[in-house]
Amino acid sequence: MNWKKIAIILLVAVLGACETPSIVNPVPNYPVSLELNILGEFPHFTMSNIGAHMEFVTPRYPNERVGYSGVLVFVNFNEQYSAFDLCCPHCVERYVPIEVEGMFATCPVCGEEYDLSYGYGVPTKGIAQNYLKAYKWNYNRVTGKLVVYN
Repeated sequence: MNWKKIAIILLVAVLGACETPSIVNPVPNYPVSLELNILGEFPHFTMSNIGAHMEFVTPRYPNERVGYSGVLVFVNFNEQYSAFDLCCPHCVERYVPIEVEGMFATCPVCGEEYDLSYGYGVPTKGIAQNYLKAYKWNYNRVTGKLVVYN
C-alpha cells in the first residue's frame, strides 16, 4: 500500500470520528442511591403505568444520594423502569433540571429534547449528541423495592 492511500484512510477515519457521539457523558459523576417502596410508598408507580415519572432533586433521607442535578425515574414503553440524571448533557447546568412532559424531557436552558419512551434518553431535537446520563436500577417484585444506583 502506498503512502497516499494510507494518508487518505487516516484522514477519513479522523473526519469520521469527529461526527460520532461522545462516549463519555459530560455530566459529572456524583453518587446515586435511592430506595423506593413501590408497594407502600408509591403504589401509583407500577411498571404498568407507562409514562409515569418521579423526580428526586434533594435526598429524602440522610443516606440517599441524588446524582448531579437530581434523579428522574420513569416507566417506559417496555414496562420497565428507567433512571436518569436530571442534568441536560448538552449545557450541563446543574441547578436547572430538565422538564418532563409525556414521553419527552426538555432542557429549559438550551431547548434540547430527549426521548424517554424506550428508556434510553435519546436526543431528538437540537444538536446534542449525548444521551441523558442513565443510572442502574433493580426492582424486586416480591418486596416492591426499586433501588436506583450508580
